[in-house]
Amino acid sequence: MPIGKIGEDCSEEFQQHFLGTHFFNPPRYMKLLEVIPTESTDDQVVEYMSRFCERDLGKGVVQCKDTPNFIANRIGIFSIASIMPHFYNGDFRAEEIDYLLGTLTGYSKAATFRTADMSGLDVIHHVATNLYPAIPDDERREVFDLPDFFDQMVEEGKHGNKAGKGFYNKVRTDSGKEYKVINPETGEYESQIDPEFESATEAKKKFDTPEDRLKFLVNRDTEVGHFLWKVHCDLLLYAANRIPEITESVEAIDRAMKWGFNWELGPFERWDAIGVEESVERMQDEGLEVPQNVLDMLNSGRERFYDKKKGTVYNLASGEIEELSPPAEGAIQVANLKADNNEVFGNESAALYDMGDGIALFEFRTRKYTLGFELVQSLQKACDIVEKRFDGLVISHDGDNFTYGANLMEAMQAWQNGEKDRVKKAAKNFQDTAVGLRYRPFPVIVAPFGRSLGGGVEFILHADKVVAHHELYAGLVEVGVGLLPAGGGTKEVLYRTMQNLMKDEQVDPLPNIKEKFKNIGMAEVSDGAPKAKKLGYLRDSDTVIMNRDLLIANAKEEARRMVDTGYYPPEKPMIKVLGNEALSSLKMMLYIMHEANFITDYDKVVAEKVAYVMSGGDLSEPQEVPEEYILKLEREAFMELLEDERTQARIEHMLKKGKPLRN
Repeated sequence: MPIGKIGEDCSEEFQQHFLGTHFFNPPRYMKLLEVIPTESTDDQVVEYMSRFCERDLGKGVVQCKDTPNFIANRIGIFSIASIMPHFYNGDFRAEEIDYLLGTLTGYSKAATFRTADMSGLDVIHHVATNLYPAIPDDERREVFDLPDFFDQMVEEGKHGNKAGKGFYNKVRTDSGKEYKVINPETGEYESQIDPEFESATEAKKKFDTPEDRLKFLVNRDTEVGHFLWKVHCDLLLYAANRIPEITESVEAIDRAMKWGFNWELGPFERWDAIGVEESVERMQDEGLEVPQNVLDMLNSGRERFYDKKKGTVYNLASGEIEELSPPAEGAIQVANLKADNNEVFGNESAALYDMGDGIALFEFRTRKYTLGFELVQSLQKACDIVEKRFDGLVISHDGDNFTYGANLMEAMQAWQNGEKDRVKKAAKNFQDTAVGLRYRPFPVIVAPFGRSLGGGVEFILHADKVVAHHELYAGLVEVGVGLLPAGGGTKEVLYRTMQNLMKDEQVDPLPNIKEKFKNIGMAEVSDGAPKAKKLGYLRDSDTVIMNRDLLIANAKEEARRMVDTGYYPPEKPMIKVLGNEALSSLKMMLYIMHEANFITDYDKVVAEKVAYVMSGGDLSEPQEVPEEYILKLEREAFMELLEDERTQARIEHMLKKGKPLRN
């Protein structure tokens, strides 16, 4: 039922304040929110709701016309439905299609059939069935008449993840769990194969981006090339033909698919990657009808939908070239800073940008945003520049995760090559840089999001202020690789714990020390910013915002505010430590856990190093010590653990397997 029809019998005033909102499931993690005004909805109401949903709910808002299935499901269900025949006809297996139409070519990790299982095959069936009669003028209407075998799967209760089986079926085996895949000929589930396609392997080796891999593959004269070309012809032409029916915005369609289906590239970004002019010529040679609005764009001399360097996008509805809109009102993006030539300095690891108003931004550029030797040196250089030319510094970037921590591969390679002094110097340099953020003569705002592990938490801990995204998965996880937080992390956890307790002298500090010690020893990671506060990684004074796209803008505002109210760096503190009183208690705790087989032999060794630092060493009585004293204990414990072959084995295992070794 159209949104407008729901309120059509209500008063005029009601209709002016009535619109639709379509959330994607689960709302906490799915970014897209489609806002659907009716013909009667007041423009101010649409604007208010859009900004409220962006700011307070953290959604990526796309405005849609009141048409069947709006934008994301109209395009998304078409995409899934148009791919189904290639599976049911036996062209490719389900896992092969998911491999080819996954991150390899800029779709989501869940690809096609895993996405269908997640969404629910019954839901897809329901959407397609209801859509078919509602779009009599759709040139590809027949695509929504889904294959008979799919209908049979739904009738048999194979509804996807919620039913335990769909295209995939998770079963228990002698070796654990296995995802089996359905055979469309027999209807039975069988073991998956590892997809192997020569052209896909070549694309992965040659190209780093999905855009380059996609362009390479669709131009191969292979079975894979023909399949990807056919799939994209269907998708691209269908998307272009939906303008202006479902929206007048190329951006709206691309964002709906990226935010609602987790695609890396929207349909028109895909078309740009393949090459609009050459692909249109090929389509016409094959007898396909290309929408007139696309031909008009090419005839005007415009060769791409997007010009990221100039920050423009072509409007297929009006034929006008328009400025790209921010993902949220007021958002600051690194890509735009770079396009506007605001880079102060940069290298492969990091960059510094001028955001205006006296505030600079430091960006991580490394793979998985790891904190390697060059990045740390670049941060030192950036801080020196900010001290001379700017008023404040924000540390953040546009990636999916803030940082996975130290670059273990770089450190291990240097160590194995006999460059031990270089590693020791780098460890000291990292500690000096992270802790030194607090004592710079300007405010440092860290704006973390997503996975913020290891050294990333140490940046958070030493910032003057943190502006964090609600979805913050922060943790000091070094013990998993046989090390301890040595960038000031262990010191700062101790300091914050003791500082909070000093407010009430009647409180016994030991239980609190044990709790924080356990968090480090168990590599506890928060499941969001509220938990990060409970773990002590965020302070009550730190800010948590809902919209990831507004993170840098909010951090910039906070930096400017701190400058304007008169910022001065704090004095280096004295830290209260408990000495042997804490050390003996923590060792007893570890002994009991080890005897109960809760921790391994080497877990106990590593945790004892953490206990030693958090106790302030082997001191006979509680006392206050300088911050540098604890930092020295951190460094010494870190290097002793790094020398141990069991730590090296843990690091190698993590690099190879991606999970901790319990030795």
